[in-house]
Amino acid sequence: MNQAVRLYRRVKTPDGWKHLPATMSDNGRVRPGYVVEAGKDVLYSVGAYELRYYSGKRTVFERIDAKASPLAKLKEKQAKLSAMAGANKAGIKIVEDDVQPTFLQSSLTAYVQAAKDRGSNEAANVYGSSVREFLEIVRKQNAEEIKTIDMDRYLREMRKRKRSPRTIRNRFDHVLSFLAYCGIEKKSIAPQRPKYEKKIPQAYTHEELRDLFSAIKDEKLYNTFQILLCAGLREQEAMYLSWSDLDLERGIVKVRSKPHYGFAIKDKEERDVPIPESLTARLREYRESHPTEKLLTGTKTDHPNHKLLRTLKRTVHNAGIGCGHCEGCMGPLHECHGWFLHRFRATAITTWHRAGMDMRTIMRLSGHSDLETIMRYLAPRRVEELRDQVDMIQWM
Repeated sequence: MNQAVRLYRRVKTPDGWKHLPATMSDNGRVRPGYVVEAGKDVLYSVGAYELRYYSGKRTVFERIDAKASPLAKLKEKQAKLSAMAGANKAGIKIVEDDVQPTFLQSSLTAYVQAAKDRGSNEAANVYGSSVREFLEIVRKQNAEEIKTIDMDRYLREMRKRKRSPRTIRNRFDHVLSFLAYCGIEKKSIAPQRPKYEKKIPQAYTHEELRDLFSAIKDEKLYNTFQILLCAGLREQEAMYLSWSDLDLERGIVKVRSKPHYGFAIKDKEERDVPIPESLTARLREYRESHPTEKLLTGTKTDHPNHKLLRTLKRTVHNAGIGCGHCEGCMGPLHECHGWFLHRFRATAITTWHRAGMDMRTIMRLSGHSDLETIMRYLAPRRVEELRDQVDMIQWM
């Protein structure tokens, strides 16, 4: 039995996340944050300590909780494996009942970072928010403590907070995915998932878009929502869109990652999206009068605009074009639930489809990798639009 145990640190380097040996000082103590890389001691501030050992021929990295002493955990593991090796040699079978707990907070940090490493920044933010709310409600420290009763309590609290059935289902699934990451079997704690009525995909109507853009007087804001509409961009893709990403001669928006902002496009799928000449002409004119701006949708100080959704909601309210009867419209902020940024994306995909584009081209333009996802975005035609077609049918 290989009983060697070494202290490692999983660190974020310029080349990505790596497992590297932790640096030990001459007096046998751990040098906080330092690792051995290419024979040199290097300091990486972002990372977590782990124990590296073997289970048979398999290499195991066991995360050490941030509150625990790395050196103490190292000595504890060395003593444990040494005792097990001695017992095996003597023919004594040892049953391990001191299973190491899986700490939820440190696991969440690793879980969110793993999503960011995959280039899924939006998913990292959404999943992180859902799980943090869950942990605040159930108040458990270790994954092994989570039971079905905790999931039921979480659902009750979500309903008390007046979350919509679809939101409850989404966040419930986010939590289950995180707990599965922690090694908890989904069916053991959630034999049934909350149900919801599936909504018909929504695209903005011509009337809604006309009213919205008629109400916008700010040129930059007008261009921002036009880009969201005509290029079908995700929120963060638009947020970090720079003028260097536009080919105004060819009328193309280039969707690219922005490492200096910490933004990576979803699934690492770079793409070029053509936009109509009417929008290209507007952008050319705007660029001539604002030649020093870096971000197309940025703030007045040319920083990423994190309040695009709030701006849309306020514009809709000020223009008086909200539905007037949803919870958002009736609430203190008067933010209509029917207006949201992702609906521009659904509108773009639906419009491309109705214009005769084939599905594979739409998948490429939208940055999706499967047909099923595209189908979820396609909005059916309104009943009013189908009237002439229905009248042409020979029923008898």
